[in-house]
Amino acid sequence: MKNRRISTMDAECRAERRGFLRMVAAAAAGLAVGGCYGGPEPKGSPQAGNQPPPPPPPPGNRAPVWQTVPTITFTQGIPSNISIAGYASDPDGDALTISMNGLLPAGVTFDAANKRFVYDGVGAVGTASGIVLTADDGKP
Repeated sequence: MKNRRISTMDAECRAERRGFLRMVAAAAAGLAVGGCYGGPEPKGSPQAGNQPPPPPPPPGNRAPVWQTVPTITFTQGIPSNISIAGYASDPDGDALTISMNGLLPAGVTFDAANKRFVYDGVGAVGTASGIVLTADDGKP
């Protein structure tokens, strides 16, 4: 009898499980339909009139980008200039103003209008460190 009772319980458990699984499946289908349908779309929504969504707003101003500026070296007694214009760019295509902070060796100047360092050829041998170059596109 014990075996018969267990098998009856097994049959009852199986029937209960099937009923439970049907209930869970029905509830999941109801949730899926509810999640997909969600009711009528409000007037003016893209789905209501099959209109495409509005374009995203234009990106804000992006900061200028620097490439690494190599060590700048001049030969004593030979006037020359070295441009740094190609080391700074603006991803938005804005014109850049480049400024410099720091002390340069005698005979070397920074020509901001032309974005270059100029050596007059007369200055003595010297070095400078801590020079800071700043690129500005004039926009916040």
